[in-house]
Amino acid sequence: MNRKSEAPLPAAPPFGGLGVDTMLAGALLLGGAILFLALAPSAYYAYLAIHVLSAVIWVGGDVTLTVLGIVFERRGEGETLGALGRMGAWIGTRVYTPTLVVTLVFGIVLMQKGNYDWGQFWVIFALVGWAVAAVVGVGFVGPELGRIDEAARTHGPQSPEVAMRVKRLFMIFRFDTALLVLIVVNMAAKPSF
Repeated sequence: MNRKSEAPLPAAPPFGGLGVDTMLAGALLLGGAILFLALAPSAYYAYLAIHVLSAVIWVGGDVTLTVLGIVFERRGEGETLGALGRMGAWIGTRVYTPTLVVTLVFGIVLMQKGNYDWGQFWVIFALVGWAVAAVVGVGFVGPELGRIDEAARTHGPQSPEVAMRVKRLFMIFRFDTALLVLIVVNMAAKPSF
């Protein structure tokens, strides 16, 4: 075997495959967040910032997936919808589930620090809405994405089985997204009945 004719193995990408620009943006974000949280007028505002940031990531991601689902569904792009479902499953377990927990934990901390009344409508609506969204997301959406992926491998991405599951998933996902956005409006407006 001639060693000179063999191409050298490519070097492993630095930073686990992330580009330098991604690493620099992440460092800027982390450094800025630490600075802003450290300079907050009180712990309450630091907790509020974490609560709002986690809600923005969770709800914003949910809205983005819903809008993309509507676009690809209207275009009849079954394979793209399937890829979106796989991406949703991946990001759901690694980003959305942790942020929904952070949102709840820091919401509870804010309730305690702010001496808010737990019996107010806006608090009850937020907690019930959070519970419904969490159960739907963790209990249905995640497992259903796995079932859709399995059906696509077994029957093909354009099969009626996959189409039925995707249609049902996105219908439920739209209502889940509407609920999450209503929770945000509720929390900002703090309606009283």
